[in-house]
Amino acid sequence: MDIEFIKKTIKKETFDPGIIGFFINYNFLIRKSIQKAIKSNASKLEGSLLDFGCGTKPYKKLFVNVKEYLGVDYKIEGREQNYSEVDAFYDGKNIPFENEKFDSLLCTEVLEHVFNIDELLVEFHRVLKNDGLAIITTPFMWEEHEMPYDFARYTTPALKYLYERNGFKVIDHFKTGNYIEVIFQFNLNYIKNILPNNKVLRQFFLLPFILFFNTLGLFFSFILPVDKTAYFNNVFILEKIS
Repeated sequence: MDIEFIKKTIKKETFDPGIIGFFINYNFLIRKSIQKAIKSNASKLEGSLLDFGCGTKPYKKLFVNVKEYLGVDYKIEGREQNYSEVDAFYDGKNIPFENEKFDSLLCTEVLEHVFNIDELLVEFHRVLKNDGLAIITTPFMWEEHEMPYDFARYTTPALKYLYERNGFKVIDHFKTGNYIEVIFQFNLNYIKNILPNNKVLRQFFLLPFILFFNTLGLFFSFILPVDKTAYFNNVFILEKIS
């Protein structure tokens, strides 16, 4: 079997889970909701786009109106990560591009890892053109991850305050996931966390639990009343104002 095909399939099902991901991705519920949120708003971003915290640029293909797609990420010593898709590195203070370079900005699941969030938002404002648009997603209900670089969780009003204080107008905002999906996702997270650290063994033992909790999560989310006081992510569509 083609190794490259397997790698591409795993990458796709990790960030854009479909039928295969439903059976093998233990983050299916949260990842599907993030992907859906980004996809439904991707057409709003155009021109030159900065993907901050880009990783392997898993959402790049969604931005069909973008003509230039550049990725920036942290480079942390001792952290296992594929940096092959990164175009430039952030030093913790300055994004290495000139003022008003970008028409659009994407930042997914990054701000919880930023201690100096106001300074970063000032940098977002600096590199975006006037009236430039940004899509930013941040987790609300999620376990600690990428330790020790997990610093915060933000509520909707906290994020709105931070964005507006740093020169952005909120065009739209919404939550992904709901109370039921969070419950079943966290049940699965617990099972994952008590299993062996070996990735192959853990995935093998997780398979029946993935199917069980993903099925129940979607089923009960569909038939029960929606409650979004607990949810996965905040998604904000922002416009830079001068």
